[in-house]
Amino acid sequence: MRCLPKLLLALCALTAGTALFAKEKSQEQTLLLDNHRVTIAVPDGYVYSSGRDDQGVMMAKITDTKETIDLQVRFQTDPGSQLGAESQQMAFLASICQQYAEGSVEKSYEFKALDPRRGSGTYCSFTDASLVGRQPYPKGEFLHVTTGVKAWSGCALIFTVLSNDTTSKEYLTALKLLKESFEEPPPPSAKI
Repeated sequence: MRCLPKLLLALCALTAGTALFAKEKSQEQTLLLDNHRVTIAVPDGYVYSSGRDDQGVMMAKITDTKETIDLQVRFQTDPGSQLGAESQQMAFLASICQQYAEGSVEKSYEFKALDPRRGSGTYCSFTDASLVGRQPYPKGEFLHVTTGVKAWSGCALIFTVLSNDTTSKEYLTALKLLKESFEEPPPPSAKI
């Protein structure tokens, strides 16, 4: 019986250490092409995964545990700043989102500024006309798709947020992540 208090103390210490480790894991570093590093803050209750597609391009995915939101990101270098200006971002999105626009309730593009902390960004959202009024939605299908671009010095990411609600806490968290996370930290100041 004397071992019980020591065992409980050890278990509490282990639990506290595990909780501390889990918080540290909320920051993920992803290596991009040309040695760019991007910091991704993964909130509690969300699952992060990453890998490379068949062309070797880095991809990341963040979902909530209830699977109400699916954020997919494709990273790429942009040394010529081809996606740096708002007009370039809108033209790019119009070309890659044509199928969404054609099958949407909106039948058009309503571009919105992402307003990230660093760089620039533009996105647009579409409502899938084939899913309107068909609740519950089939597993793996989402009523809304939001696609956009975020660009900063030499880098860009193309993102897609799949959701059934564009006002939910999970959707707003995904947009906040895109604005405040998924960015390359500034280089350390030179010390003299």
